[in-house]
Amino acid sequence: MGMSKVAITLEVLPAGYGDCLLVSCPTGRRTWRMLVDTGPDECYPALKARLAQLRPDRKGKRHIDLFIVTHIDHDHIGGAALLLNDRSLGLSFGDIWFNAAPRPALRGVAEGESLARILGAGNIALPWNRAFGGSEVVTGGNGGFAELPSAPGGPRMTLLSPTPERLKKLYKVWDKELARLRSKESDTTGPAAPATRGTAGLDLKALAAKVTATDSAPANGSSISILLEHRGASLLLGGDAVPAVMVPALQALARQRRLPGGLVVDAIKLSHHGSRANTTNDLLKSVRADHYVISTSNAIFKHPDDEAIARVLVHGGRRPTLWFNYATARNRRWAEPNLQARYGHQARYPADGEAGVAITLPARTATPPSP
Repeated sequence: MGMSKVAITLEVLPAGYGDCLLVSCPTGRRTWRMLVDTGPDECYPALKARLAQLRPDRKGKRHIDLFIVTHIDHDHIGGAALLLNDRSLGLSFGDIWFNAAPRPALRGVAEGESLARILGAGNIALPWNRAFGGSEVVTGGNGGFAELPSAPGGPRMTLLSPTPERLKKLYKVWDKELARLRSKESDTTGPAAPATRGTAGLDLKALAAKVTATDSAPANGSSISILLEHRGASLLLGGDAVPAVMVPALQALARQRRLPGGLVVDAIKLSHHGSRANTTNDLLKSVRADHYVISTSNAIFKHPDDEAIARVLVHGGRRPTLWFNYATARNRRWAEPNLQARYGHQARYPADGEAGVAITLPARTATPPSP
């Protein structure tokens, strides 16, 4: 991306059919870091190996400024207990965002211990939702968003999902969702996609226009989604958030920022691994990007869906780049030369013999924008 200084680096780690993202932002003498989800438990070794590469500080700690557990599906949270119990890494956390069903009022260390138990990590004192005063990580309501105060020199954060209403829906089925988590199940919407086939016979415009069901899963509706901005670069991390929440929030943010054409960002991590139930045409009218990131090995549910990728290529802006963290046959078919020539996109994959991908977004301003 040229000789410009890097503002944001997004590392999409190999997390099987799940998500595990490491975001780094230079802030003067140090690097601000955010970890989003861990992937399922079987993928923890890859996360551990990456975190072991971080240089410890003067106290011998590898510091994560913010750890976001987007929601309680196993493909996002399955490795959390292993991470929090791993003393060999010497990890410390500035804050951990995670929404859990209300319990009798607890504060301080006890509150952190409650979080650890829910994540399956025993009794460990942890920070919990400090940015929200220990309360739930939620927007102001449907069609709302929450802009959070920035640390000096740090990135600007805007919360887009979930709403209080969506958390209430999750809490009604909380025990059921916890049982699914402990049995290592993950949610899906609709039937699994068909087996891999080529793209030569695909009519992308017809696929993009196809009416498909939207995501109504309670756990996905509760997913944390954020817009991160730093030194003029911007990154939208969708988690598994649903269009019914994301679209109104993005539209409201565009109105507040006086952007009649909708929000434009550098990169979007597509919600729910490129599911057609989450990447809708309405969403792509609300926000466009140069880079679209898909985190999945295609296991279990065969994501990404053809309709979702078709919508990105047809409506996602001029010459988008698709990023995949696995070079599987299902993912690689989007690099078919005739298809790229027809739609003007590029497709990027891990280098041979490597796992995961890293996207670097260049700085456009000397300092991050004021909140």
